[in-house]
Amino acid sequence: MRLAVLLASALVAGCTLATSPAPESPAPRGLTPDGEGLQPAGTDLRIDFGRAQDGVIDAVTRLLGQPPADITRNPECGAGLVTAAYWPNGLTLNFTQGDFTGWVVTEPGLATAGPLAVGQLPPAVAMEETTLGREFERNGVWALVEDGSPELSTLWSGTTCFFR
Repeated sequence: MRLAVLLASALVAGCTLATSPAPESPAPRGLTPDGEGLQPAGTDLRIDFGRAQDGVIDAVTRLLGQPPADITRNPECGAGLVTAAYWPNGLTLNFTQGDFTGWVVTEPGLATAGPLAVGQLPPAVAMEETTLGREFERNGVWALVEDGSPELSTLWSGTTCFFR
């Protein structure tokens, strides 16, 4: 009996409590649209124009934490048939022939590279008057100030379905 107690004590003494690893911090969520596509937060990886539609939609769904609210097809765009995926935060991704070809932001809260954001006052730059309002471009990102508004109302890069 005494030997059994000594062996049990030795086994317990030789054991160390296993500590659970520190929980991993969640991956940063979000992205920054820019003149070449999308820059996911917290990584050097990119989602550039030309990527396949399904992979882009899956990646953006993970980054934003929700799927698109709607995906539609518009055959009447100047660029031809465009498939558009719309997220509730005002981000629209445009695809032609299955490839990511453009994005549009129409709601405050998602800043683009530059930084430009819907709802902010435009920088002091020369603007072009169009049928949509006043437009300017900065580093491949276009911005619109609608007539009667002092603030940026729409930002985009790449393929869009704007009718001028």
